[in-house]
Amino acid sequence: MTYTKSTPTPLPPGCKLTLDMGVPLADPTTYRATIGSLQYISLTRFDVCFVVNKLSQFMHKPIDVH
Repeated sequence: MTYTKSTPTPLPPGCKLTLDMGVPLADPTTYRATIGSLQYISLTRFDVCFVVNKLSQFMHKPIDVH
């Protein structure tokens, strides 16, 4: 890992996501479908793996901030 280059990720460092930061989505189906598609993409795009994993933790109750 000494000679590897860092790469930017879509989630800023230190960003804390919780369930009570915003308003629950009226229809979470689109959110769930998008996260499912991103899980498939993350098999080849390692730069989005962390963000997809983090957002997958809120599949049961997504809010507008997520």
